[in-house]
Amino acid sequence: MRLIALLCLALSASLAFASEPPSLAQAASERMLAERLAKTYAWRALEPASREARAQYEAASKRFEQQLAALRTASRGDAELDDNYALLDQLWGDYKTQTAATATPEGAKALADASEEVAWIAQKGSQLIEQRSNTLARTASMAQDIATLSQRLAKIYLLECYGTKRNFLKKDLVEARAAFDTLDARLKAAPNTQSRKELIALMDSQWFFFQQAIDELAKNNADPQLRHNVITTSDHIADVASELAASYLH
Repeated sequence: MRLIALLCLALSASLAFASEPPSLAQAASERMLAERLAKTYAWRALEPASREARAQYEAASKRFEQQLAALRTASRGDAELDDNYALLDQLWGDYKTQTAATATPEGAKALADASEEVAWIAQKGSQLIEQRSNTLARTASMAQDIATLSQRLAKIYLLECYGTKRNFLKKDLVEARAAFDTLDARLKAAPNTQSRKELIALMDSQWFFFQQAIDELAKNNADPQLRHNVITTSDHIADVASELAASYLH
């Protein structure tokens, strides 16, 4: 009897582990990483010898792949989520190859299109999980949306600097900036502790410098320092926004 009880206990624990819900934090992070991977391609196109750009690509690629595997496992039993992450897994093989390749003008154009599809499927997965979550989790998703926008804006900026011409890029630049302002206002209206308010204020200060650098792009200012400012402030915004998102989930 004791052995049977132990076996039942072990089976119960195993089933509980298998039914662990997909992580909203991981799902939201996949959106951000899809944009970051394309950003690092454009960064390496402009600075081929940059070890920092290569290191960021490798870290983002490894994390994307690990989280995707975890999300696929956790989504089993939910047909809609399972189908979504199966599709993302299919797209990932080509996307990984594209983002790892040596940058070329034609490769940048193809990647600009591919990144839209990968980011969209990653976003769909995140939204499906968000619909199954509580209010604070949805607030966390808004913060992670800002992390994604920071990488998306930097990607668009760097692709433009590299000379990549896609009709949707300039439009997306305007829309992404407007989306940041909307999300920022909603986060400020949410129930926030003092530490969260401080993170939002820090995020806003980084956003101010980020916008300044982006505005110079419209003036065709090719100063390498501006490019460096876009890269560093976009990553600072992503780090702070991700920390803010985590605070809503714990």
